[in-house]
Amino acid sequence: MNQAYRNLKKAIERASFLNDALGKACLEAPQTARLIGELHRRIEITDSLMVSCAVAAACTECAKDTGSCCFREMGESYGVIELFANRLLGAELPQNYDFPGSCYFVGERGCRLKFRHSFCLNYFCPDLLERLGEKTVLAIQRQVGEQLLAGWQLEQALAKHVNSGSIQGHL
Repeated sequence: MNQAYRNLKKAIERASFLNDALGKACLEAPQTARLIGELHRRIEITDSLMVSCAVAAACTECAKDTGSCCFREMGESYGVIELFANRLLGAELPQNYDFPGSCYFVGERGCRLKFRHSFCLNYFCPDLLERLGEKTVLAIQRQVGEQLLAGWQLEQALAKHVNSGSIQGHL
């Protein structure tokens, strides 16, 4: 196992610890609950758009076959707060790779994460770009921008929760 993989496993453990220690408080805090709800709503809209345009199916099949855009290092780049946000959004974090060589978070039905990096949402391979056309890609990217803004706002709020308590020493 390489260092990046060990760091990812540590980040998953820490995110689970945060979820156990702070998850309920974050879900009950009015501001954080509002931000989680807004991000969840934005994710549903983006996911629906990706499904209706067949992006989700194409990316899932490609990721399972070749890893391609969902490369190993992409999964290894997720941090504790991002993974904690995923837990708050109801994502289950895997214990192992399903497709070694691909992103750690690729499962049988695509990405297991709800809160994803900009690259994961904004990149379209040449084949998809050609199939979708500029108008569709721009519509998807506008929605993705709304989702990324909502995610950034939640990430900032969660970082404040984590940094404000005695929990800091346990990370």
